[in-house]
Amino acid sequence: MKTKDIVVVALICANVALAALAAGLYLGQAETAAMAQSNSRGGDYLIASGPVSSARDAVLVIDTVASQANLYVPKAGAGATGAQWELVDSRNLATDFGRGAR
Repeated sequence: MKTKDIVVVALICANVALAALAAGLYLGQAETAAMAQSNSRGGDYLIASGPVSSARDAVLVIDTVASQANLYVPKAGAGATGAQWELVDSRNLATDFGRGAR
């Protein structure tokens, strides 16, 4: 191989390594996805959980019949087992999305 070919191969390898490092750093800092459950029965609730900060998780409960969304977080100082939850925010989705009450 010529010196020029070796330099080109080395530069390509360096670019691939930098791209892999950048992808690893990006994926490592990505937010975790909210976990949700849904089923098709009428009148059920939709529930999603996810982090609201680096130290706290939250649960969002949506009442599809009443068009109401409630956000709950564990009370400060509550342990992992038997943790008590407090209502942080409640929204009327029909009003928020301009569809009026059903």
